[in-house]
Amino acid sequence: MADFSLSLSEMLLPELKSRWRLDPKGTNFSFWRRELDAVFSDNKVKYVLEQPIPDKESDPEANQKFLDDDLTARHIILGTLHDSLFLSFHDHETAKSLLDALTSLFTKPSMAKRISLLKRYVGHKMGEGTAAMSANMHVVKMIGMAIDLEREGVGVPDELQAVVLMNSLPGSWYDDVTTMTLNMHGDEEKMKLKNVQDSVRRVGGWKEVLSRKC
Repeated sequence: MADFSLSLSEMLLPELKSRWRLDPKGTNFSFWRRELDAVFSDNKVKYVLEQPIPDKESDPEANQKFLDDDLTARHIILGTLHDSLFLSFHDHETAKSLLDALTSLFTKPSMAKRISLLKRYVGHKMGEGTAAMSANMHVVKMIGMAIDLEREGVGVPDELQAVVLMNSLPGSWYDDVTTMTLNMHGDEEKMKLKNVQDSVRRVGGWKEVLSRKC
């Protein structure tokens, strides 16, 4: 028997976080978006997607409320995404930016999707945090973005994935990238994708150990 004491959000959100999650191909996007709107409305946060943020100087209370509600809306969206989508989109700072990016990906023609995914893949950079976990998560995220491209019919050869991964490392890794590049020179085995991924993870681990000693 249905529990009519539950709010709309309490009924819909658990389903959106489980069997109704937005899938990686966006096949359920329209349904997901419709149910998500209902949750936004029930939580009274839908306005953050439609209105500009109030000026902090002239209305600090409204500004803070907007920021709090935007954080709530962003967390709602992220909680309803498939793991691979979460990895690709979690760095959007506002709910509107996050939802706009997802809408752009899943509602434009196929060529537009391919271009959007390719730009995101080749332009993605690892953050300056260089702990082992962040290095590993970066490798996982790059793998996920390559998979997204392949699902759209754009194959990414292992050789290209290895080059893009090396190119995505931050400026603070300059000396490490130089050393890895010299070490790989002329050695086809070391230039294989799996070995490049392992090298990035290994350097991230070393950096974490060194940071603890400082």
